[in-house]
Amino acid sequence: MKNAARSSPILMKRAGVCLAHFEARPASPLSPPLILIHGWTGDHRIFTPQIEYFAHSRHVVAVNLRGHGESDGPKQEYTIEGFADDVAWQCAELKLEKPLIIGHSMGGSVALDLCGRHPDQVSGLVMIDSIVTPGSALRKSADVGRLLDEISGPNYRAVLRKNALSMAVDYDDFARRESIHNMYIQPSCEKTPQHVAYSAMRNYILNYDASPAASRCKVPMAYISADVPLVNATRDLDWLKARCLQLILAKTLLAGHFNTIEVADQVNAMLDRFLAVGLRRRATT
Repeated sequence: MKNAARSSPILMKRAGVCLAHFEARPASPLSPPLILIHGWTGDHRIFTPQIEYFAHSRHVVAVNLRGHGESDGPKQEYTIEGFADDVAWQCAELKLEKPLIIGHSMGGSVALDLCGRHPDQVSGLVMIDSIVTPGSALRKSADVGRLLDEISGPNYRAVLRKNALSMAVDYDDFARRESIHNMYIQPSCEKTPQHVAYSAMRNYILNYDASPAASRCKVPMAYISADVPLVNATRDLDWLKARCLQLILAKTLLAGHFNTIEVADQVNAMLDRFLAVGLRRRATT
């Protein structure tokens, strides 16, 4: 069994653009397979513990979104819908049969959009600490305007580092936070082109409407939150629950935004439970 977190990427061309993913699986994998979708300026490394844990039992595919990681980053607009279309295409090309779609941060919104528009192609959805639907207050806030200005400015890599460190929250000692950041987060931030980072964030916060996807999403669904003030104030799970009655809510204990790394044992246990029991839970209306 290959360690996908440390292996070479697999590249597939879609209309001339190389899209990368990493795979791992045992000889006889259980169903369903898992698709892992990272967040803004991230890559597959944020799921390293999940890849290593679930590859003993399932076919695991960790994508690099267009413009991120080892995927090409052409000059274009980067949208949630576009990312979701890419991942749906990758699933079809790999002939994955009804995978469970798992998305972290912005990747959770990509996962929701995919599942809302392709409900017959997936078995379920797990969102991990995502801003579900940026409201008008967030879109008009001075903080968002300042962030976008900084991302488009000359010091944007320093902005990404500062933002990532603040999202970890002060649960672990600083040395562990720094180690996690330097190993799993900063390398992908350094690799993400500025035009990709800016376009993806602008379109996610200012232009994306999750309502159609949420209203159509009837597959089994869970949301795993962390404890980050910014995401806590903007995730709006009441809004999501009103549209997705099958939604199961969970929360990791004493972990920041990168809980897939910080408290991997908690996240893996929740995903195990959802695979064993949660996939039976479907919308009833």
